[in-house]
Amino acid sequence: MLKIALIFLLSYVNCRAGKPGCLKNHLIKEMERNLKDLQSMHVHNGENSGETYIRWGKTSCPEESTLVYDGYAAGKHHGIGGSGSNILCLPKKPEWKDYKDGLNTWRGKLYGIEYEIFQNKPYPNTFHDKDIPCAVCLSTRSTVLMVPGRLTCHDGWDKEFSGYLMSQSSTDGRTPSEYICVDEQLESVPGGDSNRNEVSCIQWKPFVEV
Repeated sequence: MLKIALIFLLSYVNCRAGKPGCLKNHLIKEMERNLKDLQSMHVHNGENSGETYIRWGKTSCPEESTLVYDGYAAGKHHGIGGSGSNILCLPKKPEWKDYKDGLNTWRGKLYGIEYEIFQNKPYPNTFHDKDIPCAVCLSTRSTVLMVPGRLTCHDGWDKEFSGYLMSQSSTDGRTPSEYICVDEQLESVPGGDSNRNEVSCIQWKPFVEV
């Protein structure tokens, strides 16, 4: 359908333009318009080449992004050395390769992450000891950047969402973790309030994801 429309429009310009240079200009503009149409078609069909990011503390994506999957935040135990320092968004329906069931002493270990919120700011303390959900989102934009310490985007950038930085608590006996960007419209995992204190996070400073 797109090729037929392009041929029709070019024929029409060729008959009416009168000047050779006019046809070239119209051709370029028409190609640009059709390129935008193709890009729009890819976006709506879920075939765009945008970048993925994790929206911590939420089970959904912003309106202009597509949900790849939602799941649970997980990381290393706060009081045990080794393992990875990065925080993962685990899918709700994992798939397994070869593994040995039971305790494996020399392996890296993953634990669920829960909020440690003792005060009402910036979040209500009803989220205290609740497990953290997450959503992996596909943006329609080609680049996604997390900007700490900002509430608005820099010129030329569009905001995906905003909220607060969280990390491991800075107290003795706690191993460090990465900083994650937790949405300002906080959610928690239903039923995930057992207060296991395996991997804990507290709020820090505002951020914006662009």
